Amino acid sequence: MLKSIFYPTEQNAFIWLSSIYLLFLLYIGKASPMSILFAYFLETIVIGFFNALKMLWSILFGKSKKSDFGLILFFLFHYGFFVAIQSLFGFTLFGIDGTSIIKEPFDIIENYSIILNLEDIKYALPAIVFTHLGKFITDYIHHKKYQKFTAKELMFKPYVRIFLQQFVVIFSFFFIVFGKAGIIAAILLILFRLVVDLVLESIKENSKTLEYVSRKLENEKATKEEIKKQLVIFTE
Repeated sequence: MLKSIFYPTEQNAFIWLSSIYLLFLLYIGKASPMSILFAYFLETIVIGFFNALKMLWSILFGKSKKSDFGLILFFLFHYGFFVAIQSLFGFTLFGIDGTSIIKEPFDIIENYSIILNLEDIKYALPAIVFTHLGKFITDYIHHKKYQKFTAKELMFKPYVRIFLQQFVVIFSFFFIVFGKAGIIAAILLILFRLVVDLVLESIKENSKTLEYVSRKLENEKATKEEIKKQLVIFTE
């Protein structure tokens, strides 16, 4: 099963390439540990954008109803509110050491503008976008998953994954800033995210990983098939 998770395939190629690229940026000095951290922090917005795009594709070409267009607006509203609260919390932590570029956590738009104008963020952030764009094209569109999932099913999909993602980012921040780990913490962040993303990517229909995880989670309240469906939606 480990081979099915970690072995490079067409399905997970974008995850591998993105991680290798970020490690290479660190090696040649084109990205600092903080820029890597901020790139993963910005991933929340990237995930939301592509989730809205998946919902749109499901409505235009899948089994969702045309009346579901309103769900996209609702998603953008509540997801935007969620990102704002999360950003406020994150910016408060980023400014806690007093030497960060983040000075006022409540200036959310200004803080994002500062991050996006960092010299080396222009090298790191494209790797994150590249991963999600590649997955959207080669997986969601190529395998016509928009015909399997409705916009309603996709609407709340990102939240659990984002909680995990941001927890890792914040945890790494303390090592980079207060632990003075710098490069080491950034490398561990990239490698940990690589492992997490590969595991999530391996949980697909008829996969060994899906079969194993659903069997372990099966209980009297949820059958294995019900758990499989929820896992597939969650990892989409």
